[in-house]
Amino acid sequence: MKFRTMALLTTLCCTGISFTALAQTPTLSSLVASQQGGSAFSKLIAHQHLPDWIIKGGVESPMQQVTLKGVTYQVYSACKPHDCASENFALIYSPADNTMSGLFARNNEARHREELQWLNISDALSIDGKTVLYAALSGSLANHPQAFNYTDK
Repeated sequence: MKFRTMALLTTLCCTGISFTALAQTPTLSSLVASQQGGSAFSKLIAHQHLPDWIIKGGVESPMQQVTLKGVTYQVYSACKPHDCASENFALIYSPADNTMSGLFARNNEARHREELQWLNISDALSIDGKTVLYAALSGSLANHPQAFNYTDK
């Protein structure tokens, strides 16, 4: 009996620690809730035709960091609640200069194609930034995070 009690307490303790660590991982909603991130997000989505769930919040993945040409960026992603297969959103954020670029993807079943809407892609992010954003939506960034750190050669 003592062994079972200790095993249960150990399991609960470890689970609590992992939930705490998960809760502290930044997400898209925590970035948008911050003063600096919220300002950049408002600029990013201004005058864009995007679904309401992007503003209200979707199913979020934890933030990941990438380095492109020596600059560290944060990458956030989310999908449409109850229908992740149909709509996804990702953004890449530079805390250093408070700029964002994004990608909204919609799976058009009727036309058998994926429709991509790029948001504020600068010249500095044109190739590598687009690659990272699409990788965030496809799951490649989460599965192979070190493969998306690009430097000048």
